[in-house]
Parts: sequence; C-alpha cells; structure tokens
Amino acid sequence: MRKIIIFLLLAVFFGAGCTLHRIDPNKGTPIEVAVFDGGYGLGWYRKIARSYEATHPTVKINLWGDPRVDQEIEPRILRGDPPDLANAGLPIWKLIVAGQLYPLDHTLDSPAYGQPGLTWRQTLVPGILRDFQYRGKTYAMPSNLGAWVCWYNERQFRRHGWKVPHTWGQFTRLCDQIKASGIAPLAFQGKYPSYAWPTLLSLYERLVPMKRWYAVQNLEPGAFMDPQFIHAARLLQQMAVRYFEPGALAMTHTESQMEWVNGRAALVFCGLWLENEMKNAIPPGFEMACFPVPTIKGGKGDPNAVYGGGGEDFFVFAHAKHPKLASDFLKYMLSKENSHSYIHQLDTLSPVRDSTRGITLSPELQSAEKIVAHCSFFFQDRLTTLYPGFGDTVLQDALIDLLANRITPEQFARRLEAGADKIRRDPDIYKPPPMDPPEE
Repeated sequence: MRKIIIFLLLAVFFGAGCTLHRIDPNKGTPIEVAVFDGGYGLGWYRKIARSYEATHPTVKINLWGDPRVDQEIEPRILRGDPPDLANAGLPIWKLIVAGQLYPLDHTLDSPAYGQPGLTWRQTLVPGILRDFQYRGKTYAMPSNLGAWVCWYNERQFRRHGWKVPHTWGQFTRLCDQIKASGIAPLAFQGKYPSYAWPTLLSLYERLVPMKRWYAVQNLEPGAFMDPQFIHAARLLQQMAVRYFEPGALAMTHTESQMEWVNGRAALVFCGLWLENEMKNAIPPGFEMACFPVPTIKGGKGDPNAVYGGGGEDFFVFAHAKHPKLASDFLKYMLSKENSHSYIHQLDTLSPVRDSTRGITLSPELQSAEKIVAHCSFFFQDRLTTLYPGFGDTVLQDALIDLLANRITPEQFARRLEAGADKIRRDPDIYKPPPMDPPEE
C-alpha cells in the first residue's frame, strides 16, 4: 500500500532534480507513461506498450517506472509539463478539483478494443468507476480488481487439521489452535499500520448496514463514535494483542510476509498483490489460498460484501501533450484480450468484465477469484485518498497505538472523530458530495 503524498508539499520538490524520460519524436508521436514500480513491476506494461506500437505505427509509447514515481512527476505538474498518463500515489481528488486531470468519458463511450458492439465502459465491471467521478465525469481508471482477504497455506492447514473459518468466533478459535501448535497465528506488516485499516473497515461492515458504514466515509458528525465502530476496533485490538507474531509491529511488509511464507506465521491479511510480491520467496509445495474477512454473529452487514474493487488507478493529465492518444492507449491496455495476459502474468484480477471466463487460473488465484465471483458488492475507503493528511498522521498514529494496546478502542474512536471534525471545519479542504452505498 503506497503512501499518498500531500499535494501541498509539491512545492518542496519544485526545485529538486527530476529525471526526464525523453524519446526521439521522429520515431512516432511520443506518449509518455509513468508507472509505479511496485508489487506488479513493469514487465507487463512494457509488453502492452510494444503491442500497441505494433498496431499503431505512428505512436511511440515511452513507458518508464520508479518506486518513487510520484516524487518524480510532482514538480513537473507544477511546471505544466506532466507525463501523458500515470499510475502514481498522488492525491487524485486535489488534482481533479484543480482541473489537472483529463476526463475519460469520451474514450469510455467509444468502441471497445476487441469486443464489437460494446463501448469500453460496457466492458468493465459494474460500479468500478464510481470512486473518482466528479460533476458527471470520470477522472481515473482502475487497472486492477482487488480484494482484501486472509491468506493461508492449504498444505499447512491439512497437516494440522485446521479448518477455514466462516465466522469471527471460528476465526479466533482457529488462532488459538494455531498458537497452541507453537506457530504464530498472524503475521502483520507493523511498520505500515495502515495494513490494519481494511481489516477494521471490513469488521465494521460485517456489523452494520452499508448506509451506516458510509456515514464514516461521508464525514458525518459523530460517525466514528458509533458503538459498533468501537466494537470493530475492539475486535481488531484483541486480534493484535492475542495473535500477532511477537515483534510484528516492528516488521516491514516484506519481513512479515516472509514469516508467513516460511511457515512461522499461519495467516496474513493482505490484498491480491501478495503472490506477485512474494513470488521469488514462496517455497516449492506452498499452496497459497485465501478466505474473506469472517462474518460476526449478530452483525447486520452483508456477509458477501468485500472490501476491494478498483485499484492501481491510472489517470491522464489535462495539460498532457497528447491526452486523447494516452486515453486510447489506456483503453487498449484495459481490453479483454490484454486482461487475459494481465491475469496470467501478474496472477491477479482485472476490472474487465468476465475476464477470467475461459482461461485457466493459477491455484493461488482460484480461491481469490471465487471470493470475487460470490461478492455481492465491493466497498472501499476513500478518506485516506480525499484527506491524505488524515490518513498519514491521525489514522496512522491512532492505529499503531490501538494495535500496541496503548489506547482503548474508545480513545481510538475519539482521535479519529477529532481528526474528522478538523476536516469538517476547514473551509479550504474540498469535500465531495456524500457517497451512497454501492448498488446491491
């Protein structure tokens, strides 16, 4: 999970050096594409760029990537010289409201690549575009379909006779069994406490109807003080105190995930990028599988809803040199045919509708695909995207104190409520219209 850089800090980087990625214009119209070089790497994107060039000989895709791609392009945004297309951890809503992003709707309503009779919009998973729509226009395109799940090793489970849990009571009993065997129940990416946030929001969803869940997302006064939100925070804290591997709060994401890969921890909550991120470390015979966040007895949430949906968002800059061509390349990248190679090469899911139909999935991806196939709807957080200062300070600090048992769940909720109230009272912070729950 990438740290979102606060847009107001762009000025800090204005005078900093920036690597320019140039291309010979005589080789075709240059389209610059900047990609976050993280869990999914750059190999697949480069392959798609070369394929696009083969069918569009007047275009040259200059695709580059870096783990700090956002820092490279921030000063260029200020100078009015952004790349044409980017996937980076920028504060997208600030860019939208400032008129810095190019609306994708004309391209979305144009014919899809490889699917006659359909527009590009019609080939996508329903609702996948809703997170970055503003005044009737769409400003970001997810390139990945994600889900927040709990991963385990089926081989290890068979050896110990452990069963996949469906309820939170079964989950805690499973953790007790694992602990009794001498294995840590849970690995946790403690250096980045925000890894606990999707689990907490999933627990809260299991407890309340989605309309009530969205009160937090919409900054409704008092929403964080909901007794059921506090109850969800208590369940998260109990899980951390009782079942996290000793020393987990000091581990990076890869260090903790190595503990899981090596069998010293039996479970880890993470997204679908986990297999690709750890593929070079997974030993022979490791049977990677996952299950959704369990339901809670007496809860009023939808047991088949999944925290996830669109991720790895791409956007076109309004002041790019070739925004229309960049949008077309994005449409090509998110075509059904290319979604098949995306799934095979990166072992993850695509936001293209029915993209898994008719293809063979890896064993690692099959359980995740089953969860997504039975999903009633996706839900996800937008607070940390809309208000990066809240996510990077208030939320991070409160989460680490909650997980370390330094504050009570009630104190945790009060700290988040105070942070939300500060946002509500600040007239200079843009607050988009409230979001309605996803269509069920």
